[in-house]
Amino acid sequence: MNKEQFVDAVLEEMSKTLTTEELQKLELVLVTHLRDIRIEQEHRELVVSDRSWEKPLRTWIATKRLENCSNGTLSNYYRAIRMLLDRLNRKLQDITTNDLRYYMAVYQEERKVGLSYMETMRHIISSFFRWLTDEGYIDRDPSRRLRRIKVPEVIRKPFSAREIEMLKRSAANQRDLALLEIMYSTGARVGEIVTMNREQIDWSGRDIVIYGQKGKKERYVYLTESCCYHLRQYLDTRTDDNPALFVGTRAPHRRLTKSGIQAMLRKLGESTGVEHVHPHRFRRTLATDALDRGVPIEQVQEILGHSKIETTRIYCTVTEESVRASFRRLIA
Repeated sequence: MNKEQFVDAVLEEMSKTLTTEELQKLELVLVTHLRDIRIEQEHRELVVSDRSWEKPLRTWIATKRLENCSNGTLSNYYRAIRMLLDRLNRKLQDITTNDLRYYMAVYQEERKVGLSYMETMRHIISSFFRWLTDEGYIDRDPSRRLRRIKVPEVIRKPFSAREIEMLKRSAANQRDLALLEIMYSTGARVGEIVTMNREQIDWSGRDIVIYGQKGKKERYVYLTESCCYHLRQYLDTRTDDNPALFVGTRAPHRRLTKSGIQAMLRKLGESTGVEHVHPHRFRRTLATDALDRGVPIEQVQEILGHSKIETTRIYCTVTEESVRASFRRLIA
């Protein structure tokens, strides 16, 4: 009996008495400790670094690009699989299910990441090895027996009106205030905001066109009066000739980056005591507020730029206030 068979046999036997969450924890303990027992022996077998996986990995990424995955997603896919294959240092056809289990267990222990992150990793790994099997690079898919990680459902709440106001009042400068306004007004992704240019604003129509890959027009997002006002205030303070809508506050005033926006929001959250201040929460807030005001979910989907309406439903939170108002209309 090899390690994989032993782990499967134990899990099968214990499934009669343990919950799914307890089985997941048991599996992590088993694969970690079993691997430790044989790790020196396995390392002695590794004489040279094996890089035969590089071409298949690049081909898989090219395939994903044809599926219209974003550059950010492709980068995450490539980095996740490269880290895995570098760590295992085996030929693709020699990688086993237990190798993958061990890698994920050690990764979670070392990085202290949550179950949601690990489930995303499992999905990426499974996608890669399933493709390898379909394309004939390997005979069997070692990821097939990786159990789906049960992630507790967390209700991600939008900002309250009070929290939005607290953030605005605590903005360090005109640029940061304009950023807060545009994130809430448009619900744009942070990656879309950092690529916006001044010329994209239609002041008369109070909208901004967002471009997708290769300059293709994707959709329009809309500006509130307050957003237009604070954008003008910010742009009036600019003395640089950078076409970017948002730039750094110090010379040479380069285009603001995603990490720059995230850092600004993190500091703002710490100074105000508002929890979970990040760009996506502004998208969720806009979606929820729009539904509360009677905007059809199909139009919210268009504003957010979702290809599937199911994704929009995930973003939208039914507030207690809207439920109470609906009930009162029902019994009136």
